[in-house]
Amino acid sequence: MPYPRAHYYVLIVIAVIAAGFWPSYFSVLDSSPWQFHAHGVIASLWVVMVAAQSWTAHDKARLSLHRAVGKTSLILFPFLIAGLFAIIDRTAKGYVTNDDPVRMMFGGAFVIGMAVAATAYVTVYYRALKYRRKIWVHSGYLLTTPLILFESPFGRILNRFVEPFVVHGPPDFGRILTAILWSMALELAFIAAVWVKYRQKAAPFLVAGGFIVAQMVTMGLLNDLPILKVVLDIIGHTPGALVWLTGFAIGALTSWAGWQAGKRPTVPIAAAAQPA
Repeated sequence: MPYPRAHYYVLIVIAVIAAGFWPSYFSVLDSSPWQFHAHGVIASLWVVMVAAQSWTAHDKARLSLHRAVGKTSLILFPFLIAGLFAIIDRTAKGYVTNDDPVRMMFGGAFVIGMAVAATAYVTVYYRALKYRRKIWVHSGYLLTTPLILFESPFGRILNRFVEPFVVHGPPDFGRILTAILWSMALELAFIAAVWVKYRQKAAPFLVAGGFIVAQMVTMGLLNDLPILKVVLDIIGHTPGALVWLTGFAIGALTSWAGWQAGKRPTVPIAAAAQPA
């Protein structure tokens, strides 16, 4: 089976998520806004699911569990995209109400970065379902999903502990985006290492790498694009439930379309009965 130790890599991502989001989410669950719960809970469950999928795939005795957990991802994925849209909603509403200087400074970059991330999730998950009978392709696409989650919590760790990324106060807010971009560079280095080891078999990681490069370019260069301010204003004045439901609909459509695309082709009975 491909990537025999991948679940250990996913466990590292889980540890990074826990450490990165501990101050702003896990330690203050009671006071966190609903958008944080919509994203944080589901994204955490998703990464645990990927770890379980990787672990169960390497033992024939666990294959039935692997298939069962895989089918639950069809239900979980719409909530994953909806949770990401909930964070977009929170960012836009914070921008409109001017409730956070960081959102005012990087609201455009955050929204376009999350939009690219949502597109990446939809693409890689659809392809993981479509090619679920090709184990290298299927596992590769599924394993890229925790990688896409990695940059945000790791960037927060850099901002807390690693100079020259540590944020001591408002004059250092620019380091927040810098840490995110360097975290993405680390993701690309990991993808390069996987490619060197597995070459063409690791093609799904190159697809994810393309989206990460797109995030780096758009977040790094387009933060002050006027159209992004307009988008933030529109989303900020849209009911949060509608934004969340839009993400849910996109995720549900992806689950359905990917599952349908991966079905075995139907062979007509008459054709199947013909002698070779």
